[in-house]
Amino acid sequence: MTLSAKLSRLKAEHGLTTEALSQRSGVPKGTINKILNGETRNPTVATLSALAEALRCPLSALCGEAPALPEQIPGVQKGPWSNLKNAASLLPVTRKKVPLLGAIAAGRPIFAEETTADAADCDGALHCDFALRVKGDSMVGARILDGDIVFIRRQDDVDDGQIAAVIVEDEATLKRVYHIKNGLQLLSENPKYPPMVFTLEDYASIRILGLAVGFTSRL
Repeated sequence: MTLSAKLSRLKAEHGLTTEALSQRSGVPKGTINKILNGETRNPTVATLSALAEALRCPLSALCGEAPALPEQIPGVQKGPWSNLKNAASLLPVTRKKVPLLGAIAAGRPIFAEETTADAADCDGALHCDFALRVKGDSMVGARILDGDIVFIRRQDDVDDGQIAAVIVEDEATLKRVYHIKNGLQLLSENPKYPPMVFTLEDYASIRILGLAVGFTSRL
């Protein structure tokens, strides 16, 4: 099975659009589209690692199985693995730690603690500046659950429909952001939570902390 077919199957199994996979992995949408249409057949290890983590699968699910051992290949004389030509190279997976700040609400806004309490481990290819632990259930439609850790890239604004960490009157919340006429609308991924609408007069009390670029869940 080709890389394009593997990625398409895994994306469908998780119910993810290309845009959602891009947001979750931090891999640009254009890069993912090139893999899906077969234009890119050998992406970087960093790209594959980020996609594998976002899809919650081992890297081998995208890279394929390791080649058979020499004694398993018809016509190949048994001998040390190091003597086999074209042996597969090990693909390094880098990790890094980012500051884990206070909790962020996926429900009602809660106080945003600015004190670094711990560190969160993530893929080295993920472009993020800090992490926040989720409390609440308003983002369950995006598969972000209570107790998950969300990785945030610092930026002052995001595109419509992207998930962001937003400060509202010194309280932090995780929501999809939409720009509306003369204001901003924050939407949950749970129908029991109503939209949060802010006008230009409210802008002094609201600011976007950054874009959510990935998350990890506890089993």
